[in-house]
Amino acid sequence: MKNLFSIFLILASAVLADPSKSHAQSKPLKEVRVPYALGGSTGFFWVAQRSGSFEKYGLKVLPIFMRGGREAVQALISRDVTMLQQGSSGVILAWAQGAKDLAVIGATGNKLDYILVSTPAIKKPTDLKGKKIAISQLGASTDFIARHAVRQLGLNEKDVTLLSIGAQGERWAALAGGHVDASVFQPPITLRARKAGLPIWVDFSKSDYEFVVAGPVTTRSFIKTDRETVMNFMRGLADGMEFYRDEKNKDAVIKYLGEFYKSTNTEELEETRQVYRQVTPGLPIVTLKSMENMIASDRMLSTMNINGGDVMDLSFLRQLEEERKIKR
Repeated sequence: MKNLFSIFLILASAVLADPSKSHAQSKPLKEVRVPYALGGSTGFFWVAQRSGSFEKYGLKVLPIFMRGGREAVQALISRDVTMLQQGSSGVILAWAQGAKDLAVIGATGNKLDYILVSTPAIKKPTDLKGKKIAISQLGASTDFIARHAVRQLGLNEKDVTLLSIGAQGERWAALAGGHVDASVFQPPITLRARKAGLPIWVDFSKSDYEFVVAGPVTTRSFIKTDRETVMNFMRGLADGMEFYRDEKNKDAVIKYLGEFYKSTNTEELEETRQVYRQVTPGLPIVTLKSMENMIASDRMLSTMNINGGDVMDLSFLRQLEEERKIKR
């Protein structure tokens, strides 16, 4: 009897040490629809979903592509969805305009991974005056980043015209076709720009500038009614990020990224994998500094006296860190 009790304690300890053992085994998977935008750091979310990382915690995550963050935020506010994987700029703007139920709970990118690229006709920064810069959508992350890049060059954002073109592939086609004069890109388009010999005017990846690119967002009301689902989403996302970074998963990650970007260009996909496996600690960490920088860099948000910490709920990250300590 004593031996049986000891075995029970060992098994119970294993379940407590690894929450994945207690989920998804006795209950059907809980369906969670998650809007996402196409972007480099969102690849972590996609890999987490494709690698089965969410299923370990009892979730069946259904990714829903939405071109811009505004549409996704509206879906969250109207409760058509309960989680997002999006850029935080639109979330903060909506929060500042009254949607105080929104909560940023993590980030899959705390460092800008964008470059500002132009056509060869642009020989110096001042040549951008009066020119057209492609972004995904007004109010989206690329909007804020393009404005910030222009200011980095000593120009006023009023010196240029920002055009909503769409996702990276569409912006690249517009730039290559001469329909716009510049745009901002993440990997893998960064490799394409370098190989084409296009001028790169700002490369944020080479700086230590903290900025929330994208990450999980939910509502405080959903946290109150179903905190465990939010926690399980964060656990699955963290596992997926670790799966992405592990070199032994290289082939699988490239395959999943190929699906994500709808690309078979192995060289570009490997560029993406290498860049992002080096810019994350393996947890969906969001920092107050990255939020403050994003707010300060935006002409509208910077005038609203917003405290970035008020938009964040860091309790899930703290719990993740504690669980990882127990595992180790």
